[in-house]
Amino acid sequence: MPRAQSGQAHGEEQQTFDNYSEELDGMYGDNVDFDISLNNRNISRGNPTNDQDGIGPKSRKKRLQRLTFKQNQILQGHFSICPHPDEYRRMELSEITGLTAQQVKFWFQNKITQVKSLNEKEESYRLKVENAMLSDEIKKLKEAQRTMFCPTCDPLPQNQLSPDMQRLKEQNNWLNLEISRLQAETLQNSRQPFQLDSSAENVVTRQNDIQMIAELTHNAMDEFIILSNSHGPLWLPVPGGSFEILNNMAYATKFGGKNSADIIGFKTEATHADVVVMMGTKNIMDYLMDSECYASLCPGILSTAKTIKAYKWPTNVGYNGAIHLMTIETVFPSPLVPSRKCTFVRSCRELQNGTTLIVDVSLDSSDGTFFKCRKMPSGVLIQPLEHNSCKIVIIEHVLVDDTRVQELYQPCMSGLMFGARRWVTSIARQCLRLRDTFHVITRNALRANSKGRKSLMKLADGLLVSYSNSIAAIPEDAWTMVCGAGTEQDIKISHRRSHDRTNTAVVSVSASFQLPIPLRVTFDLLRNNTLRAEWDVLVKGGVVREEVCVSGSIEADDTVSILHVKNVTKIRETIMILQNSCYDVSGSFIVYSPIDTQLMNKILSPEDMAESKVSLYPTGFSLLPVSESAEGGNGIALGEDGETLVTVGFQILLKLARGNGLYPKSVAATIALMSGNIETIKKSLINNQSHVECTRRKGRHNDSGRM
Repeated sequence: MPRAQSGQAHGEEQQTFDNYSEELDGMYGDNVDFDISLNNRNISRGNPTNDQDGIGPKSRKKRLQRLTFKQNQILQGHFSICPHPDEYRRMELSEITGLTAQQVKFWFQNKITQVKSLNEKEESYRLKVENAMLSDEIKKLKEAQRTMFCPTCDPLPQNQLSPDMQRLKEQNNWLNLEISRLQAETLQNSRQPFQLDSSAENVVTRQNDIQMIAELTHNAMDEFIILSNSHGPLWLPVPGGSFEILNNMAYATKFGGKNSADIIGFKTEATHADVVVMMGTKNIMDYLMDSECYASLCPGILSTAKTIKAYKWPTNVGYNGAIHLMTIETVFPSPLVPSRKCTFVRSCRELQNGTTLIVDVSLDSSDGTFFKCRKMPSGVLIQPLEHNSCKIVIIEHVLVDDTRVQELYQPCMSGLMFGARRWVTSIARQCLRLRDTFHVITRNALRANSKGRKSLMKLADGLLVSYSNSIAAIPEDAWTMVCGAGTEQDIKISHRRSHDRTNTAVVSVSASFQLPIPLRVTFDLLRNNTLRAEWDVLVKGGVVREEVCVSGSIEADDTVSILHVKNVTKIRETIMILQNSCYDVSGSFIVYSPIDTQLMNKILSPEDMAESKVSLYPTGFSLLPVSESAEGGNGIALGEDGETLVTVGFQILLKLARGNGLYPKSVAATIALMSGNIETIKKSLINNQSHVECTRRKGRHNDSGRM
């Protein structure tokens, strides 16, 4: 690493640091550390050197002071909490570290510059990847235009089909060999019992039919490849929605009415969406093919994922040819929307151009009936782009029984809550956060704070998962329903016994209501720290300031942040708030929980800490646009117009009465607390709506003026 160059011998004492973010290899060094260069005032000013003639005493080189590991730990830890310390705080750090206040000041200045430079490089890299993807798409469209036929609607020339036909024949031969081998293995393992989930009981008689499963996955792969092309007539774009919905007429014409949508009580939901993520294909595959890691890639959506049986698992590196039976449960955080359980076969295939397909399809039940949710050919297409980035295409095509969904959410069932848009948003968000966390470790720039940042990210994801599962009462055997359906007039209350084995229960309180404010404005109002004192009971008239943004996107709509409440009672002066928030039309959320300052310092310390031992009880909001804004008409993007469905929920600890129930007085007080909070929130948001909309209109006007 280049050392800081020495200044002049005379003048004020200078301190500089190594700028090791100039080159990529510098960012990824394992032993990189800050150096502090000190000009030695003892250099004789009366004996200047004559470098040109080589006469005179040698110039004394400045002394470089390398920070110790402990000093780095202290500075990095405080930088994550407050990157802009005041003079009083710098003096405290100076006493703790043994450095001068001026050295501490320059350290923070260089660190801020370095982080800003890295963020700019990340954004530049993302734009280059998107540019490469668009250039490739333009080449394909020009090629299709030159050949004078549509690659989706019209058949390809015979000479272009021959390579595909040859590949299919080879794959058929390979499948026949694998079927024979798997049948022999199945006979050997048939005596070993295994337990199935209740959602998979109807496929017991058919899950061992290897030949049937191989044929089913083969046909699902072919259908998925055709559906993955979004430029054909099979998909209809949603204006301003960044996703497409299935053209049922074109689908029936193409595939001969496989949809089976005429079944009474079942509804077809089919959506298509794509996104560019900052993670390599191999890492994405590891998450999607491992059921234990799958849920961590989609927190708040995927409650549980379990591999029931592996039909084929490659022994070599990779997942090409893998086939296994999975059961998942997906949720949307609202008491009026039931969770969805689905059992399907997941298979993987790697194509010659480097593209990877992961296709899901449900098995038919033995008696010809359907589950509550049945997957038609759906899945993920992963196309590698540049280093550590790829394009993901997701198709979510299901037949679902939505009769239990409350009428307030019925207009929103057009592929938003459980569709492809929500899946790609979650995957892109987690990839960005994981990439940020791993880069902190790899660059060694925030080495002392890496464990603390990882702990905070895990706690933030845990907040979202706990919030979503408690509202949906998952798992069912852990939660006991007390009362309520989940509306504003009928608040839902459920409880489960606390894990500490005391006579206490974790009580979940939730309700959904409609707000006459657009989704975008509602999210901005709830995120506004100035207005928070009007409705948040944790603040109670205090002042909220964002101390640090642990992780966030360029648009600042996806953040994990630490908030600090000031100018409140002495009891709450030491409380900080960990908040996880994200905006998207398929489901926005703001989830937070108070954390004691001492606990926060322990989390950020370099020592190992088990996040599972930290008990947090989240409060939060989940937001969704209603039908008026979901239509996206008149050129207005989703969420910018219409109204919003709001779900508010929180968890509290209450004592259990005899018989493991709740005291009636506690239930009545909890209902009164939630009712009062809803009224306060509605009043505050409606009163401040005009101010936020005016500000946004001015912003759009200024943007259009610059254009």
